[in-house]
Amino acid sequence: MQRVTVEDVPSWAYRGLELFLLGPTVLSALFGIGIIVVGVLSLGSSSGGAAGAGAAGAAGTGASAGTTGAGFTALVGGMAVVWLLAIVLGLLSIVAVPLFLYLDASKVAEQGLEWEPSPGLYVVLGFFVSGLAVLHYLYKRHEYVVDWVGSEAWWYVAMAGAALGIVGVVGAAANPIMLGVAMLGLPLFVVGIYRDATFVRLNSEWRPNPVNHFLIGLLSAVLVVPGVLYFGYFAYKRHSHVGLV
Repeated sequence: MQRVTVEDVPSWAYRGLELFLLGPTVLSALFGIGIIVVGVLSLGSSSGGAAGAGAAGAAGTGASAGTTGAGFTALVGGMAVVWLLAIVLGLLSIVAVPLFLYLDASKVAEQGLEWEPSPGLYVVLGFFVSGLAVLHYLYKRHEYVVDWVGSEAWWYVAMAGAALGIVGVVGAAANPIMLGVAMLGLPLFVVGIYRDATFVRLNSEWRPNPVNHFLIGLLSAVLVVPGVLYFGYFAYKRHSHVGLV
């Protein structure tokens, strides 16, 4: 298969498409921060009110109720922020995604590769099914245009995200605020896997398509047990080709 590198096809529009692919996962981090901040503030307020009640038993009950109430308030507040940002991102994508697809597809089509994307077709797809169009386009682009990631740092980012996710999910059984920690881990894990798959693809005989691993990583972050199995598989394959550290 004929392939070129990103140095042969320099394109800011391509990076813009990656931002629209990876950017929504960052919303989960903002959601997580909202949960933690609002939850801690609400918990502090509830605990203060419970302490003023006087009786030790009543205070304990009040603190427990305060924890639950704080977690609920944090979830609602964080969700409101995420929805607002998601709406803004969605409005931007209506114009930006078709434009980026057109500009980058035009550059790639000029390279004389086996894959010659139609700029016009991708404009239409980008307008009506922007998310699917970006996924398909970037998947195909990675097959023919080798991206450059010169550092293994993204592997450590992915591991940090996996650790935060596990700690947050386990801790959420005791305190809903810990869901914020899990949400902070999501973008670290998914973006780290995407970029590290690019690094491995460039530097070894294993050719993982970063878009595939982005999607699997995203699904794995939602389903904890399959997520652990997937991360184990990725770590094994990575160890076999480039090592773990």
